[in-house]
Amino acid sequence: MRKKISSSTIFLPTFLLLTLVNCNSITKPEWTETAAFQKFCGCVTVKEEKTNDHLGSLPEGALDELGTSDYLEKLYKGLRNDFEHSGTPFEEVGGSLVGKGVELKRIEDDEKRLRELLIVIDGDVAFPSGKSTLTPKAKELIAKVGDAMEAYPETNCRIGGHTDSVGAFSMNLKLSKDRSQSVKRELKLVHNIVEGRFKEVDGYADLHKIVDTMLAEKKNRRTEIYVGTVRIVY
Repeated sequence: MRKKISSSTIFLPTFLLLTLVNCNSITKPEWTETAAFQKFCGCVTVKEEKTNDHLGSLPEGALDELGTSDYLEKLYKGLRNDFEHSGTPFEEVGGSLVGKGVELKRIEDDEKRLRELLIVIDGDVAFPSGKSTLTPKAKELIAKVGDAMEAYPETNCRIGGHTDSVGAFSMNLKLSKDRSQSVKRELKLVHNIVEGRFKEVDGYADLHKIVDTMLAEKKNRRTEIYVGTVRIVY
């Protein structure tokens, strides 16, 4: 009499097989490349699993097809959506979008065509007082910029660090330069933004004040990231 094989008897070896075949195997069956298996074995990281539904993306060559202004309009809309979807709502203030610790501005030419995006990160949110070490909140905000530059590959950026006027100018100048370099390192190491996409990375102490005062003005303490295209296309 043939012994009946239960479904659990079949399942156990199959389960063990799936467990033993992992994503790092040198040789592995084709079915291990499927999305279902990748998710099952935990091979898909949070970043890889993330979709660009809210941020959107454009392929290489889109800049020539769309032109600079339309290319940046898509980036602007996507970046705003991505911030808001992740819990940073914006309020329109004086033509800018202002959120918690961050501000998004449009830089337009005389004909109102979009030429750059400016992301301003609050210095008090981004760094401990007197230091150039990024806070977790700063890394979260910078990650949005990094994601955007990854999704829109025909972009580059300029980074500027700014301080208030309290303290020695030489110390503030060094601090502002160090802070801009910290932002650059974060974009390079975490988001793989290559060196050639950084047009300028510098610090200016209090040389470019928003509020003209020698006092400890909060608005003057900031990091600015300008994101534009690799070239102007009309």
